[in-house]
Amino acid sequence: MTHRQFQRSPAEYGPRAARTPWLLHRMRDVAASARRWGYRKGGGATDPVPAIEDQIHALQPICSAQRVSTGFVCGAPAVAIAEIHAVDGCDHMGLSPDGDLVETLCQACLDTLRWAMAAYVGDKREMASRCGTHPVCITCGRPTGYLRSVFTVRGFGPEALTP
Repeated sequence: MTHRQFQRSPAEYGPRAARTPWLLHRMRDVAASARRWGYRKGGGATDPVPAIEDQIHALQPICSAQRVSTGFVCGAPAVAIAEIHAVDGCDHMGLSPDGDLVETLCQACLDTLRWAMAAYVGDKREMASRCGTHPVCITCGRPTGYLRSVFTVRGFGPEALTP
C-alpha cells in the first residue's frame, strides 16, 4: 500500500470554498478557549458558551459580498450579518429555512446593499399599488412592501452599523 498525499479537490479552489473547512475548526477553538477561560475564573463547566456575537468577532470574518464588476469576494473586515429574503425564489437550495440569503458584510457593502434593497422594495410596492394589490413573495406569501420585511441586519464589533 502506497502512502498518498492529501490533495484538495477542485471544488475547494474557489474564493469562498478555501476558507470554509477552517470556519468550523476556528469556531470550535473559540468555544474551547472560552471554556478554558471559564475554568480559570472558577466558573467550571456551568459557564455558557459565549454569545454568538463574541464568537463571530473572535473569528474576524470578512465580507462575503461579490463585486458585480469582477465577481470576486470583497474581503474587507465584516461588521454585520445580513439576511436578505430571496423574493419570488425563496425555495431554492442554499438559502436559510426562511428563504433568506445570509451574508457577512463590511460597512461599504452593507450601505450599498441597503440602498439597492430599498430601491427594489420601493419599485415592487409601486407596481403592486398600480395593480391594486399588496406586494408579497409569490413563493411563500411573505409581505415585501417594506425594507424591514425582506432585509434584516445584525451588527457585531465596535464599528458595526455606523449611520
